[in-house]
Amino acid sequence: MAAVLSFISVVAAWIMLYWDSFPPLLRRWNTDDYSYCWLVVPLALYVAWQRKDLLPKVITPSSGSGYLVLLLGGVFFFLGKAAAVDALVFISMWLTIVALVLFVYGWRSMKAFFFPLLVLAFAVPPPPFINRTLTFKLRLISSDISVRIMQLIDIPVFREGNVIDLGVIQLHVVDACSGLRYVFPTILLGILMGYWFNSRTWQRILVILSTVPTAIFANALRITIVGYLARYVSVETAESFFHDASGIVIYLLSIIVLATWSLLLNLFGGRKPEQRADSRPGYYGVPTGRALHVFLMAAVLGIYFAGNMYLLTGRVIPQRTSFESFPMETGDYTGKKQFYGDDILESLGSDDYLSGVFRDKRSGRDILVLVTYYDYQEPQRAAHNPVSCMLGGGGWSLSSSRDLPANPQNGRPFKVRRLLLDKPGQRLLAFYWFQQRGRVITNEYMNKVYLAVDSITQQRTDGALIRVELLLNEDESVEHGQQILESFIKNFSTRLKPYIPE
Repeated sequence: MAAVLSFISVVAAWIMLYWDSFPPLLRRWNTDDYSYCWLVVPLALYVAWQRKDLLPKVITPSSGSGYLVLLLGGVFFFLGKAAAVDALVFISMWLTIVALVLFVYGWRSMKAFFFPLLVLAFAVPPPPFINRTLTFKLRLISSDISVRIMQLIDIPVFREGNVIDLGVIQLHVVDACSGLRYVFPTILLGILMGYWFNSRTWQRILVILSTVPTAIFANALRITIVGYLARYVSVETAESFFHDASGIVIYLLSIIVLATWSLLLNLFGGRKPEQRADSRPGYYGVPTGRALHVFLMAAVLGIYFAGNMYLLTGRVIPQRTSFESFPMETGDYTGKKQFYGDDILESLGSDDYLSGVFRDKRSGRDILVLVTYYDYQEPQRAAHNPVSCMLGGGGWSLSSSRDLPANPQNGRPFKVRRLLLDKPGQRLLAFYWFQQRGRVITNEYMNKVYLAVDSITQQRTDGALIRVELLLNEDESVEHGQQILESFIKNFSTRLKPYIPE
């Protein structure tokens, strides 16, 4: 009876602690990139059931290790909440489950539970900027491979960045249709195939290492098929295949390739019988203290919940002026505000914003401005590196990214991050910086660190992200475009002070 009550209490405390984190997690699972996560939990439970005979005859809880992992889970939870990184909160969810396993079954049972817990870790979607950066680099590789294959079979093709020009059709290999959204499920598939089909460690490692090259090659083949259809069938057929059926077809091809590779490895290395800890069923008795430790875990989760509520209720939101009153005349520039629809505003998650185009009265050059301000930042509504958004569509590729040191002589006493993006026939020069609680930061990771520190020490997480962008003329140098943005920022940045609290 005590074991049942303690288990019910820890499940209730776990749900209460992460209740507000379930909606963002499920929203991520409902996207095309992470829809595979719905299968992860049933797979982990199935694998755990398969390995139940690996449990030792006598189960001894590991309370010390359990409390250590539980403490680590709390650290990740509060860091995720304070730094507005929901991926850390999701990792905390996984760590608390690991802690529960240690309290109930102990380290000696990890031979049975290690692999199911590894599979369960794939239910945690990686941070969007990691996924964007990874897929951006991989899609360039797959685009290059596909172009080489098409040239090999005499299909005229030209590639610039992530744009493939077939003459009759241009393919913009962006994240949403790159086919590389299958990278993470392919890695999971490789882990499962290595476990089910191979018994030797080196075979399993080779299967896992082959997953990313398989995803890249499969996507390259997909683009090649599109090129062939556009050249020898019709543009309409190529476009339909490119955006509709190709993803499923290519993922099925990845499954066939990995399964074949796994079986071939068995031919070379053979299979060995898996060593079992004990051929008899595991002992499922009630070791002394197990129910007590599980109940204490529920109490610790309750303390985490209370601590989070304290941080939320003590949150400080400073007074400021709304961007509605921001003057659209600054120096030699006159601006026109732009307003977003509800869908874009929801994706931004900001409490206030300034979007507009400022035109130089003398030269007629336009500068695009976007400032997003947050009264408080939390997972799913925080200022983040704009690179992931700028590379997310429109066919842009990142040509260069570097910090520009402060330039007080030109009226910019703070550093900015300079981005140069390009696509066929166009180049975009952009500056951005995080302006938060009196600091100007260009590094997203340091911004998260300061966000966590200020959340704890000042109970403030307000701040803004500022972006200014300029389309470069055909023969214009980057240095000349930089001078134009410097001249604009000189007056614009000083006018931001009433709108972004120090």
